[in-house]
Amino acid sequence: MKKSKEITTLVEEVKLFLRYAVPAERYAEALLVVERYRQDITALRLLREFYRSLPEVREEPVVRIVELAASQGVKLFAVLTDAYDYLYVVDADQVCFAGENGMEIEEDALAYFGYPAHEDFRRACLSVRELEDYGSTDSSARAKCPVCSVLEGEFHQFGCPVEVCPWCQGQMNRCNCRFDLLGVAEIGNEEEIGQFQRLLVEKGRIRFSRQQAPAYPSTGNGIEENEGLNP
Repeated sequence: MKKSKEITTLVEEVKLFLRYAVPAERYAEALLVVERYRQDITALRLLREFYRSLPEVREEPVVRIVELAASQGVKLFAVLTDAYDYLYVVDADQVCFAGENGMEIEEDALAYFGYPAHEDFRRACLSVRELEDYGSTDSSARAKCPVCSVLEGEFHQFGCPVEVCPWCQGQMNRCNCRFDLLGVAEIGNEEEIGQFQRLLVEKGRIRFSRQQAPAYPSTGNGIEENEGLNP
Protein backbone atom coordinates (compact mmCIF):
# COMPACT_ATOMS: atom_id res chain seq x y z
CA MET A 1 0.00 0.00 0.00
CA LYS A 2 2.82 2.40 0.90
CA LYS A 3 4.61 1.72 -2.39
CA SER A 4 1.42 2.19 -4.38
CA LYS A 5 0.78 5.53 -2.71
CA GLU A 6 4.36 6.66 -3.39
CA ILE A 7 4.05 5.71 -7.06
CA THR A 8 0.77 7.59 -7.40
CA THR A 9 2.30 10.70 -5.82
CA LEU A 10 5.40 10.52 -8.03
CA VAL A 11 3.37 10.15 -11.22
CA GLU A 12 1.23 13.16 -10.29
CA GLU A 13 4.29 15.27 -9.48
CA VAL A 14 6.07 14.31 -12.71
CA LYS A 15 2.99 15.21 -14.75
CA LEU A 16 2.70 18.54 -12.95
CA PHE A 17 6.31 19.54 -13.64
CA LEU A 18 6.01 18.18 -17.16
CA ARG A 19 3.29 20.67 -18.11
CA TYR A 20 5.64 23.58 -17.43
CA ALA A 21 8.83 21.93 -18.72
CA VAL A 22 8.14 21.04 -22.36
CA PRO A 23 6.29 22.66 -25.26
CA ALA A 24 2.61 21.79 -25.40
CA GLU A 25 3.02 20.01 -28.72
CA ARG A 26 5.45 17.54 -27.14
CA TYR A 27 3.54 16.89 -23.92
CA ALA A 28 1.87 13.70 -25.20
CA GLU A 29 5.22 12.34 -26.38
CA ALA A 30 6.83 13.02 -23.00
CA LEU A 31 3.88 11.46 -21.20
CA LEU A 32 4.47 8.16 -22.99
CA VAL A 33 7.84 7.84 -21.22
CA VAL A 34 6.20 8.58 -17.88
CA GLU A 35 3.58 5.92 -18.50
CA ARG A 36 6.23 3.40 -19.48
CA TYR A 37 7.88 3.78 -16.07
CA ARG A 38 4.78 4.38 -13.96
CA GLN A 39 5.55 1.28 -11.83
CA ASP A 40 9.27 2.03 -11.43
CA ILE A 41 9.99 4.29 -8.44
CA THR A 42 13.62 4.90 -9.43
CA ALA A 43 12.72 6.05 -12.95
CA LEU A 44 9.88 8.23 -11.66
CA ARG A 45 12.17 9.93 -9.15
CA LEU A 46 14.65 10.53 -11.95
CA LEU A 47 12.00 12.01 -14.24
CA ARG A 48 10.69 14.22 -11.44
CA GLU A 49 14.14 15.65 -10.80
CA PHE A 50 14.77 16.20 -14.50
CA TYR A 51 11.54 18.07 -15.16
CA ARG A 52 11.73 19.97 -11.89
CA SER A 53 15.23 21.31 -12.61
CA LEU A 54 15.53 21.19 -16.44
CA PRO A 55 19.32 21.08 -17.00
CA GLU A 56 20.56 24.13 -18.91
CA VAL A 57 16.90 25.27 -19.04
CA ARG A 58 16.45 23.29 -22.24
CA GLU A 59 12.77 22.55 -22.70
CA GLU A 60 13.13 19.12 -24.22
CA PRO A 61 11.25 15.96 -23.20
CA VAL A 62 13.01 12.81 -22.08
CA VAL A 63 12.97 10.22 -24.85
CA ARG A 64 14.99 7.48 -23.16
CA ILE A 65 16.63 6.46 -19.86
CA VAL A 66 19.80 4.34 -19.85
CA GLU A 67 21.53 2.77 -16.87
CA LEU A 68 25.32 3.13 -17.22
CA ALA A 69 26.74 1.70 -13.99
CA ALA A 70 25.84 0.51 -10.51
CA SER A 71 27.79 0.08 -7.30
CA GLN A 72 26.55 -0.83 -3.82
CA GLY A 73 22.98 0.29 -4.48
CA VAL A 74 23.99 3.55 -6.18
CA LYS A 75 23.30 3.87 -9.91
CA LEU A 76 24.55 6.11 -12.69
CA PHE A 77 21.93 6.97 -15.32
CA ALA A 78 21.92 8.83 -18.60
CA VAL A 79 18.70 10.73 -19.34
CA LEU A 80 18.45 11.28 -23.08
CA THR A 81 16.60 14.00 -24.96
CA ASP A 82 16.71 14.42 -28.73
CA ALA A 83 20.03 16.25 -28.65
CA TYR A 84 21.60 15.84 -25.19
CA ASP A 85 22.64 13.21 -22.66
CA TYR A 86 22.42 14.16 -18.97
CA LEU A 87 24.01 12.15 -16.18
CA TYR A 88 22.39 11.49 -12.81
CA VAL A 89 23.50 9.59 -9.72
CA VAL A 90 20.62 7.89 -7.90
CA ASP A 91 20.50 6.13 -4.54
CA ALA A 92 17.71 5.20 -2.16
CA ASP A 93 17.46 8.74 -0.78
CA GLN A 94 18.25 11.23 -3.51
CA VAL A 95 18.74 11.99 -7.19
CA CYS A 96 21.76 14.15 -8.04
CA PHE A 97 22.52 15.80 -11.37
CA ALA A 98 26.13 14.89 -12.27
CA GLY A 99 26.54 16.86 -15.47
CA GLU A 100 26.17 16.65 -19.21
CA ASN A 101 27.75 13.65 -20.89
CA GLY A 102 30.96 14.78 -22.58
CA MET A 103 31.56 17.57 -20.07
CA GLU A 104 33.81 17.43 -17.00
CA ILE A 105 32.13 15.89 -13.94
CA GLU A 106 33.49 15.13 -10.49
CA GLU A 107 36.24 12.51 -10.61
CA ASP A 108 35.22 11.13 -7.21
CA ALA A 109 31.85 10.19 -8.68
CA LEU A 110 33.49 8.55 -11.69
CA ALA A 111 35.96 6.63 -9.54
CA TYR A 112 33.09 5.29 -7.44
CA PHE A 113 31.71 3.58 -10.54
CA GLY A 114 35.08 2.24 -11.66
CA TYR A 115 36.23 5.05 -13.97
CA PRO A 116 39.50 6.49 -12.56
CA ALA A 117 39.65 9.38 -15.05
CA HIS A 118 37.38 11.38 -17.36
CA GLU A 119 38.91 9.88 -20.49
CA ASP A 120 38.09 6.38 -19.23
CA PHE A 121 34.47 7.35 -18.71
CA ARG A 122 34.19 9.08 -22.07
CA ARG A 123 35.67 6.06 -23.82
CA ALA A 124 33.18 3.74 -22.15
CA CYS A 125 30.15 5.97 -22.77
CA LEU A 126 30.73 7.17 -26.32
CA SER A 127 27.98 4.85 -27.53
CA VAL A 128 25.49 5.56 -24.75
CA ARG A 129 22.67 5.83 -27.29
CA GLU A 130 23.39 2.32 -28.49
CA LEU A 131 22.75 0.83 -25.03
CA GLU A 132 19.46 -0.79 -24.10
CA ASP A 133 16.82 1.30 -22.37
CA TYR A 134 16.60 1.04 -18.61
CA GLY A 135 13.98 -1.53 -17.67
CA SER A 136 14.09 -3.32 -21.03
CA THR A 137 15.00 -6.53 -19.19
CA ASP A 138 13.45 -7.93 -16.03
CA SER A 139 15.99 -7.42 -13.21
CA SER A 140 14.36 -10.18 -11.16
CA ALA A 141 15.38 -12.68 -13.85
CA ARG A 142 19.00 -11.54 -13.94
CA ALA A 143 21.64 -13.51 -12.06
CA LYS A 144 23.43 -11.82 -9.17
CA CYS A 145 27.16 -12.01 -8.42
CA PRO A 146 27.55 -14.25 -5.34
CA VAL A 147 30.16 -11.91 -3.83
CA CYS A 148 29.57 -8.25 -4.77
CA SER A 149 25.84 -8.65 -5.63
CA VAL A 150 25.86 -6.78 -8.94
CA LEU A 151 23.32 -7.99 -11.48
CA GLU A 152 24.12 -9.80 -14.70
CA GLY A 153 25.38 -7.31 -17.28
CA GLU A 154 26.78 -4.90 -14.68
CA PHE A 155 30.44 -4.33 -13.84
CA HIS A 156 31.67 -5.98 -10.65
CA GLN A 157 32.59 -3.82 -7.71
CA PHE A 158 36.30 -3.17 -8.14
CA GLY A 159 38.30 -5.89 -6.39
CA CYS A 160 35.53 -8.51 -6.50
CA PRO A 161 37.16 -11.98 -6.68
CA VAL A 162 34.59 -13.15 -9.25
CA GLU A 163 35.68 -10.62 -11.89
CA VAL A 164 37.36 -12.18 -14.92
CA CYS A 165 40.67 -10.78 -16.17
CA PRO A 166 40.29 -9.43 -19.75
CA TRP A 167 43.93 -10.26 -20.55
CA CYS A 168 44.12 -13.93 -19.57
CA GLN A 169 40.44 -14.76 -18.94
CA GLY A 170 41.33 -16.09 -15.50
CA GLN A 171 40.21 -14.97 -12.05
CA MET A 172 41.52 -11.40 -11.87
CA ASN A 173 42.57 -11.34 -8.22
CA ARG A 174 44.47 -14.64 -8.68
CA CYS A 175 46.35 -14.07 -11.94
CA ASN A 176 49.59 -12.12 -12.33
CA CYS A 177 48.45 -9.83 -15.15
CA ARG A 178 48.11 -6.77 -12.92
CA PHE A 179 51.66 -7.18 -11.62
CA ASP A 180 53.12 -7.83 -15.07
CA LEU A 181 51.36 -4.79 -16.54
CA LEU A 182 52.59 -2.47 -13.77
CA GLY A 183 56.04 -4.06 -13.50
CA VAL A 184 55.74 -4.62 -9.75
CA ALA A 185 55.81 -7.61 -7.42
CA GLU A 186 52.73 -6.40 -5.57
CA ILE A 187 50.32 -3.47 -5.60
CA GLY A 188 51.03 -1.44 -2.53
CA ASN A 189 49.51 2.04 -2.89
CA GLU A 190 46.55 4.00 -4.26
CA GLU A 191 48.52 5.34 -7.23
CA GLU A 192 49.26 1.82 -8.47
CA ILE A 193 45.63 0.81 -7.97
CA GLY A 194 44.56 3.84 -10.02
CA GLN A 195 47.04 2.95 -12.77
CA PHE A 196 45.67 -0.57 -12.94
CA GLN A 197 42.08 0.69 -13.02
CA ARG A 198 42.91 2.88 -16.02
CA LEU A 199 44.54 -0.03 -17.83
CA LEU A 200 41.57 -2.23 -17.00
CA VAL A 201 39.01 0.25 -18.33
CA GLU A 202 41.10 0.83 -21.47
CA LYS A 203 41.33 -2.91 -22.12
CA GLY A 204 37.63 -3.38 -21.41
CA ARG A 205 36.28 -4.81 -18.16
CA ILE A 206 34.27 -8.01 -18.38
CA ARG A 207 30.77 -7.60 -17.04
CA PHE A 208 29.27 -10.21 -14.74
CA SER A 209 27.38 -13.05 -16.41
CA ARG A 210 25.66 -16.08 -14.97
CA GLN A 211 28.25 -18.29 -16.65
CA GLN A 212 30.86 -16.95 -14.23
CA ALA A 213 28.91 -17.93 -11.12
CA PRO A 214 29.30 -21.76 -11.22
CA ALA A 215 33.08 -21.40 -11.41
CA TYR A 216 33.11 -19.00 -8.50
CA PRO A 217 30.53 -20.13 -5.91
CA SER A 218 30.06 -17.87 -2.92
CA THR A 219 30.89 -20.52 -0.32
CA GLY A 220 33.13 -23.52 0.07
CA ASN A 221 35.66 -22.67 -2.64
CA GLY A 222 38.30 -20.78 -0.73
CA ILE A 223 37.46 -17.39 -2.22
CA GLU A 224 37.69 -14.62 0.34
CA GLU A 225 35.77 -11.42 -0.27
CA ASN A 226 38.55 -9.27 1.16
CA GLU A 227 41.39 -10.60 -0.97
CA GLY A 228 41.23 -7.51 -3.15
CA LEU A 229 43.96 -7.06 -5.75
CA ASN A 230 46.89 -8.53 -3.88
CA PRO A 231 47.78 -12.24 -3.70
